[in-house]
Amino acid sequence: MAERINLDRKAHSKGSQPVIFESETIDALAGMVLALLGEVVVLKDRLDANERLLAAAGLHSPADIDMFAPDAQTKTERSAYRQAIYDRVLGSARDKLMPEALAQQNDYEGVLDAVTRD
Repeated sequence: MAERINLDRKAHSKGSQPVIFESETIDALAGMVLALLGEVVVLKDRLDANERLLAAAGLHSPADIDMFAPDAQTKTERSAYRQAIYDRVLGSARDKLMPEALAQQNDYEGVLDAVTRD
């Protein structure tokens, strides 16, 4: 099954951004909270739909779900999904609050990589 992509969520506006709250920090944190809220709501809706469908079909119980042990491929897919969520939720703060720090970190890692290759 292909992951659904919300193109509106992926778009980034151009130009300066107004500061809604007292500071850019609070705006960034509010953005993170709202992004996380959106993820939780979607997750809850999908979980509810699956639980109702499976219960109606008599396929498994909540105890079966509690005993589930994911295989290696499932763990890999979950890891990739988690990273995508982290990027969406934390991206707002990262992009607004830390661009200089990230640039400095990237410069440092580039120098470190060049030195360790020699």
